[in-house]
Order: sequence, then C-alpha cells, then structure tokens
Amino acid sequence: MYLNYFGLHTEPFSIAPDPQFLYLSERHQEALAHLSYGLQGSGGFILLTGEVGTGKTTVSRALLEQLPEQTRTAFILNPMLNSDELLATLCDEFGIEYNKSQVTAKQLTDKLSQFLLEAHAQNQQCVVLIDEAQHLQPQVLEQLRLLTNLETNQHKLLRVILIGQPELQDLLRRRELRQLAQRITARYHLLPLQLADSERYINYRLQVAGAQRGLFDKKAIKKVHQASEGIPRRLNLLCDRALLAAYNEQLPVVSVRHIQIATNELDGPVPQHRARGQFGWLQLLAACVVIAGLTGLGNWYWRQVETPQSMAVSTPTNKSGIELLAQAWRLPNPPQQQAFCEWIQSFELLCLGGSARLDQILIPEIPALLTLQDGAYQLVNDKAATPNSDWTGEFVIVIAQPPGYFDGDAEEEQSVYQQWLAQQLLKHGADRREEVTAQIRHVQQQAGVKVTGQLDALTLAWLSANDTTSGPRLADTQILEGR
Repeated sequence: MYLNYFGLHTEPFSIAPDPQFLYLSERHQEALAHLSYGLQGSGGFILLTGEVGTGKTTVSRALLEQLPEQTRTAFILNPMLNSDELLATLCDEFGIEYNKSQVTAKQLTDKLSQFLLEAHAQNQQCVVLIDEAQHLQPQVLEQLRLLTNLETNQHKLLRVILIGQPELQDLLRRRELRQLAQRITARYHLLPLQLADSERYINYRLQVAGAQRGLFDKKAIKKVHQASEGIPRRLNLLCDRALLAAYNEQLPVVSVRHIQIATNELDGPVPQHRARGQFGWLQLLAACVVIAGLTGLGNWYWRQVETPQSMAVSTPTNKSGIELLAQAWRLPNPPQQQAFCEWIQSFELLCLGGSARLDQILIPEIPALLTLQDGAYQLVNDKAATPNSDWTGEFVIVIAQPPGYFDGDAEEEQSVYQQWLAQQLLKHGADRREEVTAQIRHVQQQAGVKVTGQLDALTLAWLSANDTTSGPRLADTQILEGR
C-alpha cells in the first residue's frame, strides 16, 4: 500500500526469508564463525540457540550456503518424531531407499551407516540440520548420538546442527544426555541486536527495497529498537506498521509517534501500572573467574577464586543489580536456583571479578556490579556513577567470552585462546620480543589500569571491550541501581 508513496519496489520488512534481504549483524557473523569452526572440527554436534525471532534461521541458511558442494545435507523441520521416525526421515532426506512396508530400526540404521561410509569414500561430508530442536525427545537425541559414533581416526562421518530456543540448553543438561553434551564442539547463543546494528539493519533493508533516502528519523530508530528489544522479526513487524502509519498521515518520514502507533497495534496499549515481580533468592557466583599471568614467556593460566559469602541476593522489593545487569546484556531473567556466573556461560559470556577503585573499574566502559556490605549489588551503568557508602570495594563485570576460553587445551601455548590473547596484546602495542609480563604491563599502562604484569580482571575486560563492539557500554547520564 505504501510502496509507491515511499519510492519502494518491494516490501522492505517482510518476515519471509528472502535471501536478498540477508543482513548479518556482528553477532550473526560471530555465530556463523563459531558454527563454521565446529563443522571443521572433529566433534559430532553443533549448537545454535536464541530467543524467538533473533535470526537463528538466518544464520543457519548462511552457514549452509558456505558448505562445500560435496556436502550432503538433511533437514528435519518437524522435531516431533520418535526414534524410528527420525531414522526414516534421515533416510528420506538423504535419498536412501528402503522397504517402507517392512522395515526395522536396525535395517534403517544399517542403511544409514552404509550410506555414510560410501559418502566418506567419495570425500562427501554429511550434515543434519534440526530446527526447533528444543522439542526433541531425549531418546531421539540419544539416537542421534549413536549415529555420530561412526567415525574414522580423524573425522565424524555425520555432523548434527541443533537449532533451538534457550530451552534446548536446559534439555541438554539432563543427566541421560551428558554423553551428547560432551560431543558439542561449537555452540553459540544468539543475542538480540544492539542499537547500532538495529539502525544498520533497518537502513539496509530499506536500501534493498529501493529507498533513496532515510525513512526513519534517529529518534524513531531508537524507539523501535527499544520496542523490539533488538529482535529482528519484531523489528520487521513494527517497521512495517510504522511505515503504514506514516503513509496514512501522508508524512515523508517515520517518527516516534508512528512507532508508538505500531507498538499499540501489535501489543495493545501499555498499562499505566505493571506489577513488579520479585526476584527470589539467587546465588550470584559459585566461583568468579579471575585471570592471572605467569612470568614465563608464553605460558598462561587462570584460577577460580571463591567469592565472599556475602555475594548472595536477598529478595528485593525492586529490580536487583543482577537483574539490571542481565537486562543490559539483553538476557532473560536469571534463574533463581543457579549461580549467575555459571548461567551466563551458556550465552557465551564470562564473569570477571576482583577489587579496585571505582575509577579503575570504569576504564573498560562496561557495566559493573559493586558488592555491598549487606550482600546486595549496585549496578554501575554510568560514567559519572557514585558508589553506595557501604560498597566493599569488590566488583563483578561481564564480558563476551574470549575465543577458546573454556576449551580443554586453553592453557596450551598455541591454543585458540592463547593465540587470541597474544593478538590482543600485540594489537595494543606490546613488543612480541618481550616477556609476557612486560607485554601486559605495556597494555595496562596504555589502558590506565593498575600495572601489575598479571592478566587480571580489568585488563582482560579492557582487551575484550576493545576487541568487539557487542555488549552494553557505560551510559553518559543515566544511573541504574539495584538493591
């Protein structure tokens, strides 16, 4: 209806998966890199999770387009199968013939095994992609694990990509699936878009649709990002309705008011008063990770430091610092019965902690939790924040998980993590000819943090913050506090 009015030749915000509108944000690119790396490894399972509408299908389609031509691919779009139905579906997807009137699970398994061996002999890789995998029954997942047992000395003959909502991670933590969980060689949780990515996403789709000028003003983009919570599918729905609202008023540009109209159409008017849920008892940390460096050349280690007993949250009457920190990272509400820093690892995030002056804590420009004497936390999300008078001097910050940080060989000199770390030090002017402690001192001097020669929490946080634009940064004016 509004296409001619805005000079467009096609709908810019259709939710149909049109390849010409494919936009990979930084987070989508990170997810794609993780999954691509997993397919090159020796493991059998790759995991991609994310909330509804965050772009999991977009990433999976981009991944499949990158696969070599000799890849044989099977798609399972209906996960509500039992074990026998799974085997039959895989045979159908791979084009394996079998007698459908008289067939057993063993016959199907044998045919699949023969097919995988023949494919390997022809240098073909076999990949199974399962969407909405959170609906899979445990026994079906176990059947998949058994299929991936077929392998050579170097490679699995079948790779399985599991795509699903966050509940999939809970499913894979079940005791009966622990063997499968150990075979996941690459995993990524897709978080919503940041504001800058939302702006690029909107403008990109408008340009592809033929727009010759910006159709959303800056305030409208910020408003639609907030209303959509950075979820691409919801961005599409809101932007489409906002364009229609601007067209109905014969205005050339979408404004904040049009975004509000679109939001009301999708969600209904926002109630004036919303009941605040209470945040139950939650242990913040089972252990808070602190990074340290050895004095030897190229050798590194980290150790887990027990956090003070006061690091627990009592039931508050308003949002706690922990909830606000999760909100800043666009995470769901933290669970009540799981350590916060253990929980966020499933989102490819990492807790760092220690004690320092506030001005030092603010240097990485990342939101931080300050530990208070009564065991509560104050969220510092502002460059001009003032700590509560009962601050203990301890802090916890969350960063994007460095590549390979939790790999089994992370302490080895040539591991993925160590290579990333060495690259970060050199990028900030360290001399590769110097010992590691000297390189760290150089970076600490440049960052303005305490010079110790050890890779402490603030140093790693500063390196991480300068390596990626993803994740929240300190605000200029707003102060958020949680008790």
